[in-house]
Amino acid sequence: MAIHYLPLDWTSYHSLALKLAATLLTHDSSVDEIVAISRGGLTFGHILSDLLRIPIWTIAIQSYTDIQKQGEIKINGKLQTSIEGKHILLVDDVSDTGKTFERAIEYIHTGLPKKVTTMSVFYKPHSIYRPDYFARQTSKWIIFPYEITENILNITRMMKKEGKSKQEIQQFLEKLNVSPKQIAFSWRHHAYPRKEHVHHDKLGTTAT
Repeated sequence: MAIHYLPLDWTSYHSLALKLAATLLTHDSSVDEIVAISRGGLTFGHILSDLLRIPIWTIAIQSYTDIQKQGEIKINGKLQTSIEGKHILLVDDVSDTGKTFERAIEYIHTGLPKKVTTMSVFYKPHSIYRPDYFARQTSKWIIFPYEITENILNITRMMKKEGKSKQEIQQFLEKLNVSPKQIAFSWRHHAYPRKEHVHHDKLGTTAT
């Protein structure tokens, strides 16, 4: 099945976060603190912390390994504060399968909060968990502006397996609004790295 992509730039991303913050302040302004699910919820949580003027904490959950596979879901980084008796806003960038949210909620409740409200920028209709607040629903693979390198490498890897040339891959990436500079950086340093030439001099060993 072909993967359909949704590229998202910083302006659009911030507009969606602004919309969600305004909705929360209008309907549920009693939130005490934000807990962001790392890695996807870090940027969203940081923006919300500014918009809502409340503190932010993080938990780390390992989930996705690439576009087409999902790894084992487990807590890698625990909460470093007490949330007992507090109203917590638990945030992530997307509720995709919903398993990350469910695991995070289970963990957060061990801290005995007064209430847990959930929020994500995107919600996918096949997800087993629907957040209390989300800005948009989509079935597409979202290319967030803070995960450009990751997506370039995943798409490059998949298209190489399909026998596509570098030119074909670059043209496809540029259609997703990925800049030539971003592609060049990712390919140069990660996908197609040049061999380093090492020379010795009186000052030591230098890679060039």
